[in-house]
Amino acid sequence: MNLGLYGSVSLLSAALALMATGYWGGGAPVRRRDDARPIFADAPRRYEFREGYLISPIDPDDAFLPSDVDRSAALADLARGLAPLNPDLPARLTALARRGEAFVLCGSFGPDALSIAGRAEGDRMVLTLGPTEGGTGRQVIDGPVLQALQAEAEDMRHALDLGRAAIWTEDDQGRVLWANGPYLALVERLSGTEGGPLPWPVPHLFADQLDPMPEPGSLRRCRLPLPEGDAVDRIATADGGLWFEVAVQRQGVANMCCATPIDRLVAAETSLRNFVQTLSKTFAHLPIGLAIFDRRRELMLFNPALVTLSTLSPEFLSRRPGLVAFLDALRDRQRMPEPKNYRGWRDEIARLEQRAEEGTYQELWTLPGGQSFRVIGRPHPDGAVAFMFEDITSEVTLTRGFRGELDLYHSVFDDLPGAMAIFSGEGRLVLANKGYGALWSVEPAQQIGVLSITEATRLWQAACVPTGIWGDIRQFSAHKTDRSSWAEDITLRDGRRLILRVAPLAGGAMSIRFLDPDADAATGIARFTRAARPSPASGLHEVAEDQVLFRGQRLSGD
Repeated sequence: MNLGLYGSVSLLSAALALMATGYWGGGAPVRRRDDARPIFADAPRRYEFREGYLISPIDPDDAFLPSDVDRSAALADLARGLAPLNPDLPARLTALARRGEAFVLCGSFGPDALSIAGRAEGDRMVLTLGPTEGGTGRQVIDGPVLQALQAEAEDMRHALDLGRAAIWTEDDQGRVLWANGPYLALVERLSGTEGGPLPWPVPHLFADQLDPMPEPGSLRRCRLPLPEGDAVDRIATADGGLWFEVAVQRQGVANMCCATPIDRLVAAETSLRNFVQTLSKTFAHLPIGLAIFDRRRELMLFNPALVTLSTLSPEFLSRRPGLVAFLDALRDRQRMPEPKNYRGWRDEIARLEQRAEEGTYQELWTLPGGQSFRVIGRPHPDGAVAFMFEDITSEVTLTRGFRGELDLYHSVFDDLPGAMAIFSGEGRLVLANKGYGALWSVEPAQQIGVLSITEATRLWQAACVPTGIWGDIRQFSAHKTDRSSWAEDITLRDGRRLILRVAPLAGGAMSIRFLDPDADAATGIARFTRAARPSPASGLHEVAEDQVLFRGQRLSGD
């Protein structure tokens, strides 16, 4: 090594003074040598290690390693000896030993300045220690170490230029001291000098928006307007600007700033905001109350219909109450069924939330005031839950009215004398009275919608004396004969006589009625005029005279 590269800076006096006192200039103790020979600390030192083992020769006059040092432990001894020179040295030595990271540090040896450098050479680790030139603003370091540091700096510069983030360093007056490639490209784009010389000094693009500086660890959103004619990102950002998130970190006497582009994020947020506004306008015209709770079960969206149905104030809903607080408010205003006890109420809330998450919650709330709400809970993405409240009071009232009328009609139908069955146009039993079930020993409710006209005629045929009337009934149901009312006498196998009457109904349906003529005469029910069965071949029917009895008297005047 050419020792002439190092300045002729004498450290002998400082070394002798330190050895005589046993302390460094900073007050840290130093290992004393056994002999009293002078130590020449102004000579550069070079230490080479392979896998932690010292392989370079030891100078007898070395101020940091004794001549009898254990070479396998020399690195640890050297680190302890050099630690008082610079507090960062142990960490740098560790990084050099583990990852091969080169370094250059400055230290003080008495009144003189020293340069401590480290680098990796193949499988060896090299440390150099020497004086620096005082008063010239230059430091004398080992040539290979300088090359390693320059290569590392070039790699870091290329890495910073490959990213999309604009990085720069500025002083306290806001002057740009250094900037990476993306920042300079941004300057060219905004100044309109792409392909030409950069403006000098380099302008500070974010000066107005970074005054005052953001707190360390925080981010500040900044927008840079695009010049006229630059429409590359106008589709992505509707406002025609570039958006960044800027972070600032203090580095010595300067500020290191990093601006990360967030154009796509801002565009997505704008699109989401517009979508929510569109949904809000749509929901505002819905008669159904809508309440959407986020994953924390806080109300994040509601529409005016919810205010009307719940009678809760918009101010309360705008404060984003939790699900429990929202339901408590509904209970206080009697806008939901009153729970029997508080514990059961809390359990009901837990079940409601769970079933809403599963998408199975749907209940009818009957309010104390007589109103009826249909409440539906459905899961939403990201753990949210939506509840829909629909006022169905008029529907429930109408349904109850229909149900009451149907019950009345069923009572009248069941009270009719004889057995009566109604079949649809498709030939299925749709209605039968109690007399039908008693006559044929069946349960009508179990056969409605199931029993066909074919199965019914077979049932009747099995219980009656043979006759050809059953085929005519099937043809009547299938619309193969003239659909006019007709009647015929039948006889049960137990000897009872019945009058069977077939009549068409609206929509292709038909009614079949079985009457006991003796019982009808006894109760004063008039027998209808019996017409002959229609002929399947001709489609015609003949009307035969019949007797009509009313309260046991002939209508002819007898």
